Amino acid sequence: MGKNLEEVQTYVPKVVGAVVSATERLISNGAMQLVVPGNLPVGCSPMYLTLFATPNKKDYTKKNGCLKKLNKFAKYHNSLLQGELVKLQKKYPMTRIIYADYYGAAIPFTYSPKHFGFTHGALTTCCGGGGPYNFNPSARCGINGSRVCTNPSSYANWDGVHLTEAAYHAMAMSLLHGPNTIPPLL
Repeated sequence: MGKNLEEVQTYVPKVVGAVVSATERLISNGAMQLVVPGNLPVGCSPMYLTLFATPNKKDYTKKNGCLKKLNKFAKYHNSLLQGELVKLQKKYPMTRIIYADYYGAAIPFTYSPKHFGFTHGALTTCCGGGGPYNFNPSARCGINGSRVCTNPSSYANWDGVHLTEAAYHAMAMSLLHGPNTIPPLL
């Protein structure tokens, strides 16, 4: 803790390197098909929206209210990861390495949550302890002071960190049948 985003960003190549290294270990142990996920749009996470809240409206996207810097960070990670996976695929042409674009699968919730049945929006938690996003670090889901909604499927976010089953289902459909796996999964 205590590091700013620019400092944390310097760790991304090491994190991506660790993912690539783990992927190579799986290949060396005989894996022939692998799905490697990217990051979600963390700037749309109720936890991060609460912890990194700012009065500066320019720090948020106009269309969905997510924190620009954090989503830029997630995109940076995903871009580096995709580049390294392309290299890995060339190195191991007999192995199918699939990039799962979690960012691309989840970001549509934030632009049109009602289209997915999320009538309470994408940035509010089902289980939480108040605040603008129903996320309160002092009253997290399951702790005294938190409340659980009556219809979790009408929310994209469960507790500020995890998505709801309905959101994961929509993401899975996008990953299985939609444009968010490279190369296509099915």
